[in-house]
Amino acid sequence: MKLLSYLALIVLAFSSMSQKYIDTHDPDDEEIKSLLSKQNDLNAFGAGDLKVGDLMGERALLVGAYGGFIINRRYLFGVAGYGIVTNVEFDGLVQGQTEEKKLNLHGGYGGIIIGWTIAHKELVHLSIPIVLGAGSFEVDDKDFFVNNPADSEFTIENSVFFIAEPGIEAEFNITKYFRLGAGVTYRYISGTELANVKDEDVTGTTAMISFRFGRF
Repeated sequence: MKLLSYLALIVLAFSSMSQKYIDTHDPDDEEIKSLLSKQNDLNAFGAGDLKVGDLMGERALLVGAYGGFIINRRYLFGVAGYGIVTNVEFDGLVQGQTEEKKLNLHGGYGGIIIGWTIAHKELVHLSIPIVLGAGSFEVDDKDFFVNNPADSEFTIENSVFFIAEPGIEAEFNITKYFRLGAGVTYRYISGTELANVKDEDVTGTTAMISFRFGRF
């Protein structure tokens, strides 16, 4: 009986609160709150990134860019793309051969980028970007055509993959239109179908420097 009495009191309390809300709020005078509405602040931005991490046990540099919109100076949404710009060399096998030789890994990835900025008005604040998308790797043999030294390189295998790359960075307000960030990301790659490259060989942490331009 006590439980029923408590439930009845709770229902009456919520009914009273709901009636007061209806009496004091005209639904026709209020706009449904949403992330993308006329009341929100929407600004475009562009950025460039330098990322350093390990691929196939070798230190590699990736260069990329991203751009999109900042909503209410806190929420980020856009597209991003990155590519390997250094020579990633490793020991692997060419199909049909039994001895390992030096091979090279090339590729990149891209997709959507979302993020959040914490305490954006402070001189130093936190930014949390997340890249979700896909990419492709190819494995090349630079000495495949031994009788043609002018063009001896040949792609022996390639594959697409899925990537999720969350990160965290400390961001500095250099000017009203320029921010400099430094932080780390975790590059998670899944779905590679290569004889010489496994997912764990290209998954790992990355140090990054970011240059972001826009109206902040």
